[in-house]
Amino acid sequence: MRGWTLGLALAAATLACGPGDTQTSSLLAQGRQYTAWLYGSQYQKLWDRFSPDMRQTFGSVTDLASFAGHAVTRLGRERGQVNEKIETETPLKIYSRVSTFDRSNHKMLLEWTMAEDGAVTGLLLRPALDEIE
Repeated sequence: MRGWTLGLALAAATLACGPGDTQTSSLLAQGRQYTAWLYGSQYQKLWDRFSPDMRQTFGSVTDLASFAGHAVTRLGRERGQVNEKIETETPLKIYSRVSTFDRSNHKMLLEWTMAEDGAVTGLLLRPALDEIE
C-alpha cells in the first residue's frame, strides 16, 4: 500500500494494562524499540519482526525502506512530549504513540500492533485526531 500514511491497524483493543504491570513495561519497551528502528532507518530489523502478512503488504525490505524513509523524512524529527499507551486484547497488543514533529503542523499517531510473540502485525501512521488516554 502506498502513500505517506499506512493504515494496517487491526481492531482496537479495549483492555489497558495497569501502569505498574510488567507486561506493560515490556510492551512499552518493544513499541519504543520498533519506533527507534523506524526513525533510525533500521528497516531490516523491522522486517525481521514483521509477520508474513506485513511482509506481503510491503513486498520487500526495500519497499518498506522506501515508504518509511519518505514518511520519516517528510515529518522531520520527533520533538516535545510523547504520549504513549498500551492496549491488549488477546492475542493482540497495541502500542500507540502521539507526538509532534519538526515538519508537521499537527500531532501524529504511530501505532504498532503486535502478536503474542512480538511480531509486528500492523503499522499505522496518520495525523492524530485526539490525544490518546
